[in-house]
Amino acid sequence: MALEREMEVFRRELPALLADPTNIGRTVLIGGDPPAVAGVNLAEEDALAAGYERFGLWAAFLVKQIVPNEAPKYFSRNLRRSTVALASS
Repeated sequence: MALEREMEVFRRELPALLADPTNIGRTVLIGGDPPAVAGVNLAEEDALAAGYERFGLWAAFLVKQIVPNEAPKYFSRNLRRSTVALASS
């Protein structure tokens, strides 16, 4: 599974990250070999930029929001047909 080790670090470190109320809503950057917390940023874009700067384009790193309860995201395949005609090839 991709980012398995980084997710393990996130789960392990989440209680400590949540212990500081200023971290809630921020994003954490996890990467390296072995993976470790590399920083906490205010915005996801800042964490992504820091990850690419620190680990490069080809290394695995994780950017995740620090929240006590992550809300599930729902996706549906039950889509209505678009009224816009698709161009044929």
